[in-house]
Amino acid sequence: MLFRRNVLILHHGALGDFVVTLPLAMAMGRMYPQSRIIYVCPSEKGRLAEKAIRVESSDIEGGWHSLFAETPKVPEPVAKLLAGAHTIFSFISAPGDVCGRNLAAIAPHAAIFHMTTRQSPAAGHASQWLLDDLKALPAAAEAVRQMLRSISDRGLGSHRPIEGFVSLHPGSGADKKNWPMEKYFDLATQLKAAGLSVRTILGEVELEKWPREQVVKFESVGVVIKPRNYVELFEELVRDAVFVGNDSGPGHLAAMIGAPTISLFGTTDPAVWRPLGPSVVMFQRDPIETLDVAEVLAAVQSLAGAAKSAHSAVTVDDD
Repeated sequence: MLFRRNVLILHHGALGDFVVTLPLAMAMGRMYPQSRIIYVCPSEKGRLAEKAIRVESSDIEGGWHSLFAETPKVPEPVAKLLAGAHTIFSFISAPGDVCGRNLAAIAPHAAIFHMTTRQSPAAGHASQWLLDDLKALPAAAEAVRQMLRSISDRGLGSHRPIEGFVSLHPGSGADKKNWPMEKYFDLATQLKAAGLSVRTILGEVELEKWPREQVVKFESVGVVIKPRNYVELFEELVRDAVFVGNDSGPGHLAAMIGAPTISLFGTTDPAVWRPLGPSVVMFQRDPIETLDVAEVLAAVQSLAGAAKSAHSAVTVDDD
């Protein structure tokens, strides 16, 4: 008889949505210590999960698309993972749709939970959606609840800040969510004048959209970081004393790592999309352009001062 020890988490969303699911994977690792916790997702996010929380991953482009065919022809590696699964959390299917029916047919012995990726703001914070979808599995819901509390208290435990490092991430998945670039530059200039080390993190979207002279402008006040993938982004964020960014995936990741995070919101609701972590400050202005640089600067200096005090206390204790 086949010994089923796989817990599969199927996901194909944006980085921010993906990061919100990490507490689920961590909770399953605690619930099922003898099981393999495996993300089925785009390979870059899978490598991020492997690095951040020590789970496994399978590239969703490696034949998993067959689940959306009326007559699926899944490759052998996919079939083996499904056959060995005792629990599946799917963010890519719904009960009764083609993918959902195929999952049930190929993995008939697995408990399958179709997870919600979008709900109304009335449903509360996005992490609450995980708990709502797990009502049929109370033990899992409680494990996730405990993990959410742990992350709120201390993050993932991977934060190793360098004193004075302030990272700015001026981008997001939508221009309308972004605080103006000119205000980020003004903030960077004032932070440098205050003696802090300013780093600007630019992803592929910013590097494609920004003219070269704007990149050079930010290079004049600090280092410009260009992570090639999410693992490199993670390795940069763990070093931050403070992170400042729009409502975006990197902000969610920074907060969950445990970096003091300042998250700037415009039209999106922070009650739903507030980053999860032990030290998060939020500003919301609609339109976002009305948020003043002085407010953000004061918050950065406060968090940087607190981080410096904590670093000094640790140094004294270590001695």
